[in-house]
Amino acid sequence: MRARRPTLLLSTLCLLGASVWAMAPAQAQEPAPEQAQQARSFYVDCGADAEGDGSEDQPWNNLAQVNAHTFQPGESILLKRGSTCAGQQLFPKGSGTEGQPITVGTYATGAKPKLAGEGKVTDVVRLANQQYWEIRDLEISNKGDTADTRRGVHITRSDSGTGKHYLLSGLDIHDVNGNKAKKDDDASAGVFFEVLGNTTPTKFDDVAIVDNTVRTVDRYGIHFWTRWMERPELGNPNCGSTCGKWTPQTNVVIRGNDVSDIGGDAIVPHHTEGALVEYNTVDGFREREPEHCAAGIWGWNTNDALYQYNEVSGGKSTCDGQGMDVDESNIGTIYQYNYSHDNEGGFILLCNGSGSTTDGNIVRYNVSQNDGGQLFDMVCGKTTNTQIHNNTFYLSKPVDIINNANGSTGANAAFSNNIFHVATSEARYVNADTLDFDSNVFYGEHPPGEPADPHKVTSDPKLAAPGTATSRTDADGYHLEAGSSALANGKVMTSPGKRDYFGNPVQAECVPDRGAHQFSTSCTASGRGDAR
Repeated sequence: MRARRPTLLLSTLCLLGASVWAMAPAQAQEPAPEQAQQARSFYVDCGADAEGDGSEDQPWNNLAQVNAHTFQPGESILLKRGSTCAGQQLFPKGSGTEGQPITVGTYATGAKPKLAGEGKVTDVVRLANQQYWEIRDLEISNKGDTADTRRGVHITRSDSGTGKHYLLSGLDIHDVNGNKAKKDDDASAGVFFEVLGNTTPTKFDDVAIVDNTVRTVDRYGIHFWTRWMERPELGNPNCGSTCGKWTPQTNVVIRGNDVSDIGGDAIVPHHTEGALVEYNTVDGFREREPEHCAAGIWGWNTNDALYQYNEVSGGKSTCDGQGMDVDESNIGTIYQYNYSHDNEGGFILLCNGSGSTTDGNIVRYNVSQNDGGQLFDMVCGKTTNTQIHNNTFYLSKPVDIINNANGSTGANAAFSNNIFHVATSEARYVNADTLDFDSNVFYGEHPPGEPADPHKVTSDPKLAAPGTATSRTDADGYHLEAGSSALANGKVMTSPGKRDYFGNPVQAECVPDRGAHQFSTSCTASGRGDAR
């Protein structure tokens, strides 16, 4: 797996110093006129008595004044902390340049500035065909009397080529009672990056959505979509004149966000290449979605997406309802080091749409606790070269551990080195024998349909305290202990990764332990492990 070094966050650290300089009082020697214009800050206080000129002493007092201005590279829009802009839309104009983004931030002290759309605007914060923007530390809501098409932040490009550098950080987006539409320009979301048009290939590049809160939003929490989605070589269905050839969003980072109480899907970086989705917490999705299924963190039609160090829980219903999903036209997706629990639909959906290709995906070193429904739901066609290895599953609720109702064959997925600790008699496997199982642990209850496995282990893996995890970082109950039946007897994997769930190194040349914990620390040249 290649190293991922997103450039946006590094450049942002450098820009922080520039922003501080930009807002400092002028020195005795005045800067050149061009520099002064680039460094200018404009102030907004929606609680001010009169319209001002945008200076700190006489701030603008409504967002219409902001929207009427075309901002230049390096300029800042600063909203007063403790103020509220009600029933208005923030739609500033202009674009920054490399090294000189336009920033939206705050001044003074107190609570974050509130942008309360009140259902009177479709999008509270809006950018269109603009680039090099950084938006920080705002509270955004958009609740109307009844549900309608609504978003918190909506950023679009249409027939305009590549747009670069977008940072959303420190935003608190909540109470957006949107509609239930799944696609295109009618979709509602807390954050929505959308590509429109069909004449010029268009995409976003260098997008960072970091350290935000998104809560009580319908239909999506964080959502990406494009009209440039067709991949005939993978069998993607032709979607007509509204769609162009596949032009994925690139350098997308979704990190450290707290997403909860979402009507539909929580985090969905659709149509991306190399997306990095990590350290996010999702609690509650498909809360208010009667018509369409939904999952927690997943992408459709993606290349090389990496999902790691996330916690996903509270998925409602078994219309999907899994915490994660390897979906149609996913190529090279990796889910690793994630904690999934208490999702009514299960742990992960493996789905390949009719006639399309889903290939080369890996699910490794994850922990699942008390996921129900269908732990693994294989509802669609085959996926190929999908490896599911070294995960630990603790099951105490009624569950279909494997639901392969469509009867997909072994090309669908290979299960190796996993621990299935089954603590419920209300479990079963459906058509699991058509899949490939090797070197797994099946402990506790042995439900009907348990698959054949030439190297299965059924004795106690000695998990420290299964069922006691309280968070992704408090899951030590899934450590193996001395005398475990899972030590140094797993299947050697071609691409095992570099670490286990708990951060212990994994050595590719060694026979691994089974499950998400690599307890053994050394191996002989012959590949036999030595336990601690």
